[in-house]
Amino acid sequence: MAKIVAINRKYFTVFLSGLLVCLVGIAGVTLWKTTQASANGTVPEVKMLGVAVEPGSFTQDLTYGNVTIKSSQVINANKFDLIATVQNTTGGKMTNIPIELEVSLVGDDKQKVSKIGTLPSLDPGATARVAFREIKSLGDAAGKSATDGQHKITLRVKPNAEGGLTQNTEASFFFNVDSTVKSPNGNK
Repeated sequence: MAKIVAINRKYFTVFLSGLLVCLVGIAGVTLWKTTQASANGTVPEVKMLGVAVEPGSFTQDLTYGNVTIKSSQVINANKFDLIATVQNTTGGKMTNIPIELEVSLVGDDKQKVSKIGTLPSLDPGATARVAFREIKSLGDAAGKSATDGQHKITLRVKPNAEGGLTQNTEASFFFNVDSTVKSPNGNK
């Protein structure tokens, strides 16, 4: 004889709700762990500690017509030097470290300038400076255009397995070239 099993809807709903809460909790913890792991990330073999621009850049609000760019990084010269400070974070000595500088005009992919520099050697934990001299700006806002002077600088540390470097490291930042803006200390 067949037995008929009856399930009370109330208990079934409570059971499914509890199961759903457990699954959502497990998914949340897994997502949190994944986010923490990617936020901590791995330490690059060559870490970029800082970038300096000569003549010095400064931060200022810029207004062109009815467009205001808040806290813009400004360079008021059409030629400048860029000095990057890097550090070897590994326990081994590195040699012939290629570092590439790419300057591009934002919004115009045709205008790009690339320069390659090489660090001859870098001891474990040591820092070094790489200077890229006489970089010409690709545009000048000249007090008129919000877009004509916007530049993007990308620094890349390229891998060189023979020299002890296997990772590619990259950092980018944006700045505006406007020859009409005076620096806060009064120098042009």
